[in-house]
Amino acid sequence: MIRWFKNRSVNVKFITLSSLILFVAFSALIFWNLDKLNKLSHVNGVLEARQAGQAYSDRNKQEIQKLVADLNGMLGNVQDQLTHGDQDRERFKRQMGDILSRNNSISAMFTVWEPNGYDDDASYSENPAYAATKGRLAALVVRGEDGKTMEIPFAQFEQDAAYLETKKTLKPTVMEPHNISDDPAKPSMITTISIPVLDAQNKLLGVIGGAIMLDKLQKEAEQERPLGGYVKLLTGNGTFIANPQFPDLIGKAFGNSEETKAVFAAVQQGDYEHESVDAGGTPTLSVFVPVPVIDEYVWYVQTEIPMSTILADYNSSRLTSLIISFSALILLGLGIWFLSRLIIVNNMKRMGAALKALSEGDFTREIEVRSSDEFGKMANYLNDATATLREMLKQTSDIGGTVRTMSGELLSSAEQTSTAAESISHLMDGMTGGMTSQSGEAEKASQMMGEMAAGVRRIAESTSAMTHSAEDVINQTGHGDKLVQSAIAQMNMVYTSMGASGETMKRLGERSQEIEGFIGLIAQISAQTNILALNASIEAARAGEQGKGFSVVATEIRRLAEQTKDAAAQVQAGIGEIASESKQALQVLSSTVGEVEKGVNDVTESGQLFAAIMTEMRQVLTQSQEVSAAVEQMSAGTDQVAGAVMAVSDIAKHSTGDAMNVAAASEEQLATMQQITASATHLQALIEDLMGRMERFKL
Repeated sequence: MIRWFKNRSVNVKFITLSSLILFVAFSALIFWNLDKLNKLSHVNGVLEARQAGQAYSDRNKQEIQKLVADLNGMLGNVQDQLTHGDQDRERFKRQMGDILSRNNSISAMFTVWEPNGYDDDASYSENPAYAATKGRLAALVVRGEDGKTMEIPFAQFEQDAAYLETKKTLKPTVMEPHNISDDPAKPSMITTISIPVLDAQNKLLGVIGGAIMLDKLQKEAEQERPLGGYVKLLTGNGTFIANPQFPDLIGKAFGNSEETKAVFAAVQQGDYEHESVDAGGTPTLSVFVPVPVIDEYVWYVQTEIPMSTILADYNSSRLTSLIISFSALILLGLGIWFLSRLIIVNNMKRMGAALKALSEGDFTREIEVRSSDEFGKMANYLNDATATLREMLKQTSDIGGTVRTMSGELLSSAEQTSTAAESISHLMDGMTGGMTSQSGEAEKASQMMGEMAAGVRRIAESTSAMTHSAEDVINQTGHGDKLVQSAIAQMNMVYTSMGASGETMKRLGERSQEIEGFIGLIAQISAQTNILALNASIEAARAGEQGKGFSVVATEIRRLAEQTKDAAAQVQAGIGEIASESKQALQVLSSTVGEVEKGVNDVTESGQLFAAIMTEMRQVLTQSQEVSAAVEQMSAGTDQVAGAVMAVSDIAKHSTGDAMNVAAASEEQLATMQQITASATHLQALIEDLMGRMERFKL
């Protein structure tokens, strides 16, 4: 495709590209307009559906709100009765009948009270009207066939679903609508709204409620056909209350498929606009309008409109837009083709003829300028270029003649120079051989000096390592000497401490002997005290009654004397053990003092030995440093000699290299001159060819 396009004429390319650009632009504009129209149709459909649903909600929620208002009014009235003690069952029932009479959409009113919740149930237990409820207030008021209200027995009131649900939640309750009709083709839906009566402690006293017929909601929904669609009513749990499109779905769930369940779940979360397929398989737009009932209970009005109706204007406008757009595209294409032929193609043909003449060597032809537009300017530029080329070709022809003459002279000079360069090249080859031999000998001498310098450097490194080792030994020896001196000081302190401990142990033995003497004296005193106490007891016994008190004292003194004697004996035994152990410790200390004294002498001798070692190592270090200095000097001298030899070798290498470079330059000069000779020959041939070609142009 690209190759075909490249091989087409400019006119075809221009028309093709212009048509393509116009097609893309018109297509984008068409699709943009259609998209806007589609969105506008969708918005209009949503608005129409929402208005229809809101209108249906506003018309029908009044009946429910009226029932809720009546129930709240009864609740307030009953609370006043309970507060003031003005309870009256019959009046309460009449109030329910009055509400039923005022509101035709309500089919029944009921109330169920907990035992003694309204008043004293015992006072009504003998009343036949309350025999079935055992005195409890439980009443059901309905509308008869003649339109009048009447009370009927409230059988099994304790199993009533509305009563049980309200009792369970203690909140207003809206029961799910259920069908009370026996005819499946004519369903009749009813729902119950009930509110609790609570005391100050939020305890249930009773329930008041009403049942409302929903048939009217179905009839009202049948009258609504927004844009050919339907209006439907659902409970907060998704049960159909009104469905004019599919009446058989009344009382059933919104949908059983996962898609419809997901749609209603989104509605419960606040997403009220959905595109889906109805039960008949028709694509529809569904708009939901929430209808508050009481407290958190909400019903939903669903307005369902076929997508074909919503998009009817869009579909009709789409075909019209496409026809108009493609017609305009064709007309614009034809106009572009005609203008391109008139403005572009004719001018291109005239310039093409002039360029063809130039390609054939005719520089005498000029293009006629007919306008001042871009093509006129191009014609002027092409005429100027032709004139310039004509002058250049004339100058080139003149220069070619001159170059022909000079190239012959250059060829002759190049041949002579080539002969001289060849002679110089032979001479340089001989000189290069001698320089190469000299360079080899110098390189051998440089290698020998390098090996000798390396040996000297190794000796210097070994000597330096020995010097460092000697310094390390001296440092370690000095550290050992310090440790030995510290050990000597510590051993002297231990020796001194052991001597002081011996003296202390001697004094402890002497003190122990003194204490033994004191203990013996205390024992003698205790024995004498015991004898005196015994004599006192004998004298007290002789005294009779007058000596009883003295006898008791004498007995206590004798007991204390015995205790003192026993304690003195125990202390004497402990002192004896201490004296014995002190003697043993003194002997051990005496032996230890001797060992410590011997250790002090040994450590002192070690210190002297370390001092001698340190003196010898200092001498070794001095000698090592002298040897190292001498080796370093020798290494430096060797390096200088090696450097000089290496310099000579480098000079020889450079001389050889220079000679070789000169020889190479001579050879290159010879080759260059040969190339110049060949180039001059070739140049002369080219000039001859150029002059032959210049004769073809018309100047």
